[in-house]
Amino acid sequence: MQEARRTKVAVCVVAAAFALAGCGNGGDGSDGKHSPSASPTQTDPYQKAPWRLQVVNLLSALHNPGDGKYRNWLSDDPTYDTRDFTYTPRRTGDPGWEKRNYGGTAVVYPGTMKPTEKKAFFNALTRDNTVIPGTLTVVDPKGETVTGDNSYMFTFKVKTTRGNWLTGTAIGGPGTSAAKGHITELAYDVKPSS
Repeated sequence: MQEARRTKVAVCVVAAAFALAGCGNGGDGSDGKHSPSASPTQTDPYQKAPWRLQVVNLLSALHNPGDGKYRNWLSDDPTYDTRDFTYTPRRTGDPGWEKRNYGGTAVVYPGTMKPTEKKAFFNALTRDNTVIPGTLTVVDPKGETVTGDNSYMFTFKVKTTRGNWLTGTAIGGPGTSAAKGHITELAYDVKPSS
C-alpha cells in the first residue's frame, strides 16, 4: 500500500513538473486551447514559400537601397538596360507615368534610370517606406507550389504603417531560393483611370 502511495505521489510530481515546463500540452507553454497567436505557417501555407520571400526580401531591401541588397531580386545594371520591370507609378514624374496602361501599371527599365528616377521608383514600390514587408500574404498563388519551381506569378495583399491593405501582383523567377531571383513585376492594384 505504501508503495502504491509513493508511485501516485511520484506521478503527480512528474505531471506537475511537466505542466510547469509547458510539456504535455504541445510543448509551447499554452493551455492546449486554440492560441490567438498561432504560427504563420499554420494559417498561411505560403508563409515560407521561397517565391513569396523573394518579394518580401526585395521590399525589405528597398527600405535601405543604399546597401544595394535589392539587386539580388531587381537588376538596375546599366549593361543590361533592356531588362524591364512592371510597377505602379503613383504621380507625375514617376518613371513610366506617361506610359501607364488602363490598369495603372507601366513598364520601365531600371538600368536606364537616373538617381532621382530610381528614388521615385523605389518610393513607389515601398509606398514611401510604409509597406510592411513581413505582412505580405499570398491571396492567390496562381498554381504555385509551396517550394516553387522556375517562374512564378501570384497575387498578394500587404499592410502599410498607416493600417491600409494594398493588393497587387508579383511575377518573377526562379522561385526556388528566397535569397536571390529575378522579380519582373511588383504592381499594386489601382482603380482604372479614364
